Amino acid sequence: MEPNDPRHKAVPSSFCRAYCLDGLDDQKDNPSNLIGRTGYSSGNNNNFKNSNTTLTNKRSSFGYPTSLFRVTSTSDGKLYALRRIDSAGCVSHKIIQNVLNMWMNNSRSDDMHHCNHNHRSSLFQHPGVVAWHKCFISQRAVFFVHQFHVGAVTLKERFFDPNHVNNNSIRGSNVADLGLPLNPGPGVPLPESLIWSCFTQLVSAISVIHRSKLAVRTLQLNHILVTRDGGPSATSSSSYISGMNGNSGFPKLRFRINCLGIVDILEYETRKSLDDLQMEDMRSLGCLILSMTTGTEVTINDITLRNINSISPSQEHQQQQRAMGMLNHYSDFVRQHYSRELHSLMETLVNPNVVPPVIEDVARSMTTRIMEELDGAHSCMDGMNGALAGLYESGRALRLMLKLAFVNERPEFGIDKNWSESGDCYILKLFRDFVFHQADGAGRPVIDLGHVVSSLNKLDAADEEKIVLASRDGKNILVVSYADVARCLEKCYQELCSNSVLHPALT
Repeated sequence: MEPNDPRHKAVPSSFCRAYCLDGLDDQKDNPSNLIGRTGYSSGNNNNFKNSNTTLTNKRSSFGYPTSLFRVTSTSDGKLYALRRIDSAGCVSHKIIQNVLNMWMNNSRSDDMHHCNHNHRSSLFQHPGVVAWHKCFISQRAVFFVHQFHVGAVTLKERFFDPNHVNNNSIRGSNVADLGLPLNPGPGVPLPESLIWSCFTQLVSAISVIHRSKLAVRTLQLNHILVTRDGGPSATSSSSYISGMNGNSGFPKLRFRINCLGIVDILEYETRKSLDDLQMEDMRSLGCLILSMTTGTEVTINDITLRNINSISPSQEHQQQQRAMGMLNHYSDFVRQHYSRELHSLMETLVNPNVVPPVIEDVARSMTTRIMEELDGAHSCMDGMNGALAGLYESGRALRLMLKLAFVNERPEFGIDKNWSESGDCYILKLFRDFVFHQADGAGRPVIDLGHVVSSLNKLDAADEEKIVLASRDGKNILVVSYADVARCLEKCYQELCSNSVLHPALT
């Protein structure tokens, strides 16, 4: 945003470099639309992706005007997702403190000790959730600070947004080409391997949350963030789904539950019992499976009919019949196109006539799928370790080149015999020419990256292989080993360090 953009006023002073993630194009064209408004954005996306929606006072899925910013904290310099919720008069400092203490105290279990030390500042730590850092009241609004994941989009936008889906040519004839079912809804037909991967990751996160005597309360398509773990760009859905049908093993998408704690604070005064909330989590988990298998967004309200207080008994009966008809239709579709295991699990979670199983029972029933996901995770770690090893080797070569650059031809030591043409640094000077200044018989430069990498690797290993170093005029020729050059380099660099002074900015 520009420095004079009025949207900066919506961000507290403890954050800088704000970047509005709601209705970007419209706000950029006419940022003055924000002046005098209660809500600074539509708040309908609730994700980390720019949208093309216009600026309105439309409420978000939380029931309040919501804006989302990518900000930089002035205290630690890290990026965060800052969500501003206006008109939440029911929220007080005491409520915020109670909810923060609830999440902080309950998350201090043995399971949390194995989490990443870089996220110790978050209230709840798990690979399957977007870390929630803090909540506070400022400017008569409630602010929630969550971890920012670059390139993340919601599950709804990734697979259920018609514009996003059509742009990636997933629907239509390509669906049959991929061997996927023609679903009855507007979303993307998802392969079963991808659904199991998503379900396994979510079950892992929900299990830890429920075991900590907490509830998720945000298991909806627009509150599940999707990121790529690596590989090709995430903009091509068709290439991804094609890859999932192969033997790649590890799913290339990571799923994280977003917006933890927001509903707990906004609905603190009307909160239900923990058992009821966890039961709703299981229902919502079943709705996610139903949505991904049918391509149609199904929420817990569609199967439980909770918002029917103002209608007559006959209308209530009609809506119940309509809901059961919808569930039966979708259930038949899942039975025809997916495995019996997935269909049975979906049925037990969304059937309104039976109590859904607890998360531990669900996890035990999908042990084989969890093992497959674990195997994929190990394969991914092996690949990352291989890539990291390559970067580490590149770092070793860079360190050698920096040492050579520091030592060679320093003018302040020109009269010192240890740094003169007859000293140890003369060997380093000739070695630099041997590595980087190769020439052919006609005197033309030779650019041989293989020779450079091989020479630096042998120097790093102090190889005993002999090499011939010649001066530029050809009058002086030295036969030395890489080990001799390594000893000269280390000796000269240590002498240089002993005579150096710290930069004023570092003292």
